[in-house]
Amino acid sequence: MIKKIENRQQEIYQKILTNGKVRVVDLAKEYDVSMETIRKDLNRMESQGLLHKTHGGACRKEDNSEVAVNVKVNENASFKQNLAKRALGEIPDHSSLFIGPGSTTLSLAKLLPLKKDLLVVTNSLMIANEVTNQKHELIFLGGKVLKKSQCATGAFTLNYIDAIHFDVACLGCDGFKNSRGPTTFSFEEMEVNQHVLRQAEKKIILADQSKFDWQGTYMYAPFDSFDLLITNPIDMEKKKRIQGCNLIIAK
Repeated sequence: MIKKIENRQQEIYQKILTNGKVRVVDLAKEYDVSMETIRKDLNRMESQGLLHKTHGGACRKEDNSEVAVNVKVNENASFKQNLAKRALGEIPDHSSLFIGPGSTTLSLAKLLPLKKDLLVVTNSLMIANEVTNQKHELIFLGGKVLKKSQCATGAFTLNYIDAIHFDVACLGCDGFKNSRGPTTFSFEEMEVNQHVLRQAEKKIILADQSKFDWQGTYMYAPFDSFDLLITNPIDMEKKKRIQGCNLIIAK
């Protein structure tokens, strides 16, 4: 029963991302439930920061606010898995790898058992927990933990990063609409990403197609700071917005 409710709410969220808004009466009819049930769904999703409730429905949330990473895991899941599979091919065996926090990078972390003898460095609690159960060597960077993104930041984190060389760094972002590069909602995460980029040989950003329509508060690097940007199939207009790095389309 709980799984059925979660699936319905995920589908409603995808409708809002696609159409911009939904109506309670339409959703109740489509899912064959009462309007009160749909209102409860929307209440819960609003409390998670996924939408704004309106009279008779809900609309996409457009303000600059961060959604918790455990919620974002379920957004565009199949697209993120495709990105992760493509990024895996860019990681050599026997290399040092930094993985930044995020739902797409978490998908990549789950595939790392397919690689051999990695040194995995991360400031993400969720990714560290995933890699703990793998055979790779793991360094978790300590520091002040941000609750929504579940990652460590601050002076301790930055000092550790500055002492490590990364063969590959895989980073995510909160979007880059109207921006010359990837952005984040957190100033602390911006600092972490900037230090990582200085320490990395190959720099990769993973961004599903929804990132073209969202934007965080802080740009942490221009696109030409990266070697690769891996995304899903997008139209030509969006491709033109990426300047300075190699654009890889994962299918």
